[in-house]
Amino acid sequence: MKAHRVVSTAAAAALSLAGLVLAAPSAHAASCYAGGCYLKNPSSTGCNSDAVTARSKTASDGTVVELRYSATCRAAWARIRNSHVGAEAFVENTQNQYDSEFVSTGSDVYTLMVNDKDIQARACYAKNGGSDFSACTGWY
Repeated sequence: MKAHRVVSTAAAAALSLAGLVLAAPSAHAASCYAGGCYLKNPSSTGCNSDAVTARSKTASDGTVVELRYSATCRAAWARIRNSHVGAEAFVENTQNQYDSEFVSTGSDVYTLMVNDKDIQARACYAKNGGSDFSACTGWY
């Protein structure tokens, strides 16, 4: 009888654990990949769920420019923090894909994505917009 209870308890635990695993949503579900992410939002596509800051640079005025990267999506985007209204975040890759976004309120903004599969990307910050960059990250 004792062996039967141990087997029953173990079987119940295994079924319970299997139910948890099957019910758990994917932590990195994303709706685009590589070139298919071009000019899409990292938040609405789910690419931000595994994002890391691949490169970062602080400008002389204290603005932080970051190259964000999602391994699941194989895409990159720029984010600037601690900046000012009118500042521009810019991302580009070695296939001439790019996007830029201006800070319209607050002090932070991020761009849409560019492909980063088997190529490189970088992020830049322009103090007052335009192509006169105040700081750029390294390529990644």
